[in-house]
Amino acid sequence: MQKPDKGLWQQIFGESSFVDQMPSQVFAAFDKEGYYKLIDVSKRADIMNEQAFTLSGLTKGQAKLGKLLNAEAFLHIGYQKPYTECGVESKFDAGAAAAKAISIATGAKGDTGPVNKPTGFRAVLIPLDATLINTETGATMKSVVSKPFKHFGDIGITSCPGVLESFGEALEDASNQIKDRLSPKVKTEEIKIFVKDENPDVADLLKEGLEEASGETPSMKKAFENWKKADAKAKGQSAGALSNMGAYYFSIGDFDNAIKSFEKAMAVKGGDKSYFREMRKKVEATAAVDTTEK
Repeated sequence: MQKPDKGLWQQIFGESSFVDQMPSQVFAAFDKEGYYKLIDVSKRADIMNEQAFTLSGLTKGQAKLGKLLNAEAFLHIGYQKPYTECGVESKFDAGAAAAKAISIATGAKGDTGPVNKPTGFRAVLIPLDATLINTETGATMKSVVSKPFKHFGDIGITSCPGVLESFGEALEDASNQIKDRLSPKVKTEEIKIFVKDENPDVADLLKEGLEEASGETPSMKKAFENWKKADAKAKGQSAGALSNMGAYYFSIGDFDNAIKSFEKAMAVKGGDKSYFREMRKKVEATAAVDTTEK
């Protein structure tokens, strides 16, 4: 988390910890999506040079830091000074519209007032910039919030809404924008993880992979490493290892390798061919949708 000059924030909030809420607000947005499990690595500054947690430090040393902290990716959040201004716009008053409709329907006389009324708003821009860094490949994805959030007061009231409430909603909106751009949309699929094999050594590696994937600090990457070892020990003849590897590739969006893995599993004698075939179809369907949306 890169903290900015607190000048404007202190003018508005005094000694409030609003700036310090930035990481937790962004983390909360990602946590709701459920794809990433985020940990604030800045709390590990006691074992690392503070420079390591800057954007340049994370980008250059992502592999070493990723291994040290058992992280598959780093999310770096920075932002510039916030901006706010007030204005007035015409807003539709549903209550007035309903009253007018009833008046017309009943033939009642009297002025129900305008349906559209000038309403005060506060525009707030919290210019977040976020960078997601893959610790294995070094690949990065960026997202920048550049559109102000408008917080409207009660319809028909032209005074400017309060700062604190407006900034709180703007922060939530900015965090969700970052999450929507960087966090994959989660789609739940029922996927089997195989742990049995005729070769006890292969079976042990399959079980170790499952433990890595479902332990206290789950890591599909570490699970994959065990399944890959199982595949090598079985010389490509473990349908369970191949299917588990396919599940891993599917989870990270590597659809080509996922399809290849399930096809290889189908070719192994004694495997659950109907399940592997169904998984291949699911991956192909997901890949088709993903290509269309790009």
